[in-house]
Amino acid sequence: MIHKGLQSPEPAKKKMRSAIYLLAFLMGGLAFSNAEETAPQQFSSPVQDIVILRTGEQFQAPHVITYHLVEIAQQRGKWLVPDFGAIDYGKGNFRELFIGGGPIYHYGKMVTYNQELFFAQDTGSEAHGARYIWPWPVFNFQFTPRLSSEVVAYLCIPLNRAAYMQYDLDRAKLEYAVSRRLIAGGGLSLAKNAGHPWENKSFITTTVSTRHGTFEFWLQKTPGGGQIQMRYQLVHTRH
Repeated sequence: MIHKGLQSPEPAKKKMRSAIYLLAFLMGGLAFSNAEETAPQQFSSPVQDIVILRTGEQFQAPHVITYHLVEIAQQRGKWLVPDFGAIDYGKGNFRELFIGGGPIYHYGKMVTYNQELFFAQDTGSEAHGARYIWPWPVFNFQFTPRLSSEVVAYLCIPLNRAAYMQYDLDRAKLEYAVSRRLIAGGGLSLAKNAGHPWENKSFITTTVSTRHGTFEFWLQKTPGGGQIQMRYQLVHTRH
């Protein structure tokens, strides 16, 4: 969810905005209405509590923190709900709070697809009270027992005058399981804010799995330099 800089609103045509709103509601409605039909029986599993912590730091001096993210979610059978969290960008003048959820829309041996819908509220002196809807699809592909991929691409749909349209490829990565506990790979992030060109932020990644959660490390190219990210996830199943 790393996509924001300082606000620079750009007016959008009313017809385009209306079409995007309609698309978001259709996506959400379709996912919710068909979840019962498409989710397999194994999703009658116990509740899973999910904790996600992420941070990044610039390589180049003065080595500032680029962001912090905290997210807490629950998987209740075939549903990911509630799912909420907060993100900042290393400064006290801009924060983003988000809440949402959605179903695991398709689960198969090779492809898993879940579709969440988030409401996001920006806070802080540089946020100007901007509000968004995020249609948040996640695709996971298992090509072989060792080779896998994950793709997350979404829109930030403005809900008020302070907000502006944004396009994000949060991550598209290809990974290889070196062992049961070690995964290595690489990928690409793309972002486009209104009035700015596309930003290409490619990365290489290493993930270590432990009984206390998974630790994922990114070495990522960013405009003007690079950063290291640490992404931690803990999943606890209630028996």
